[in-house]
Order: sequence, then C-alpha cells, then structure tokens
Amino acid sequence: MGKKQHDEYVAREFNRSARRYDDSHVVKSYQSRAQALVVDGLRLEKGMRVLDLGCGTGAATLEVASRLEGTGQVVGLDLSEKMIARAKRKLSTLGYANATFILQSASALDYDGEFDYVLSTNAFHHFADKQEVFSRVHRSLKPGGTFVVQDICDDFLLMRLLDLMGKIGEKAHVGSATSVALKELLVSAGFSDVAVRTTKLNWFWQIMVGEGTRRIAY
Repeated sequence: MGKKQHDEYVAREFNRSARRYDDSHVVKSYQSRAQALVVDGLRLEKGMRVLDLGCGTGAATLEVASRLEGTGQVVGLDLSEKMIARAKRKLSTLGYANATFILQSASALDYDGEFDYVLSTNAFHHFADKQEVFSRVHRSLKPGGTFVVQDICDDFLLMRLLDLMGKIGEKAHVGSATSVALKELLVSAGFSDVAVRTTKLNWFWQIMVGEGTRRIAY
C-alpha cells in the first residue's frame, strides 16, 4: 500500500470517529491518561516551540499551550480534517494565542530546526513508514531538541494481541513495536541520548515512552 492510500485510510477512519472521539471509552480509560503521562514528563520552559504529531482533537496540544502560559508556540498536526476541525473549535473556546492546528500527514513533515520538542501520543501504530517519519522529526528539531513518542508496547502479551487485532481489522493500523524496536528506530534516525521506558497504566493498558535528542553540533 502506498503512502497516499494509507493516509487516506487513516483520514477516513478518524473522520468517521471524530464527533464522538473525546467521549469514547478508549480515550477516557487509556489515551487521555497516556497523554497526561507524556505531557507531565516534558521539561517545558516559557517561549518553547512544540509540535504535537498526530494531535487528534488537540488535547495534548492545548495542555502544552496552557502550560507555556501564552508564550512560545504549539503546533498540532493531524491528517484528519474533522479531528482538526474539533481541535480548532476547542481552541476558539479557550483562546490560546500560542496554539495552532494544521491539516497535514506526518509523512509530509517538512520543518528544519524549529522545535524544542516534538511529541507524538497514541499515533505511532498508524505511521506507515516509521523510519521516514522519525527522520523528518529529527530534522524538525532544534539542536538539543527532544522527540517524545508513546504508544502501546508489544513487550506485553495483551498489547501484542491488541496490535495483531488492529492489523487484521483496521486498514489504517500498521502496528506498534517492542521497546527494543522503538529504541532501534530512534537510534537509526540519528537521535542521541535515546531511552525507552515501559509502564502499566492499569491491568490492561501497557505502554512505552521513547525519547531521543537531536545532537548539538560543536
């Protein structure tokens, strides 16, 4: 399957689910908690520029914008038109001047040295060419900037079964990975200071959070 066709499947899937997305059981029991874990771990400072890759309806994007207290810039990027529309409606209510949302695929990411952080929560298993996305993320970071990526973790049996079910049942679901595979992807894309940790959110949901830095050239 080509990148364009895959992106169309992802966009179609999330356009269908956008209206009820925030109220779904999966979002409330898993995705919101995983996003909070990632955002709480960011070492945010006023004036930072942050990219939220696969932002969905903008929950993490807007939380980061709030924590930056009106400074810097937070960009939420997603390829679902209806998810972006919902994110923009939330933004219009909250009025954060330092947040913006863009309709774009992760595989078309084209920034160069602009962000202090790139974060991606619950989207990794939808990336068709993970190596290409990670390389584009690396290029988009400032030297010393950090990529933080989170997804379900195939180290755990339940998550491997869930991942397999997704591959069978959803055309948009490419697959997650083990913590070792995620670390190898980060290293291969040029990241330094790479670390991947795994954690259990509850008896069922088990995730990994990977982190890597764009090396500072001396």
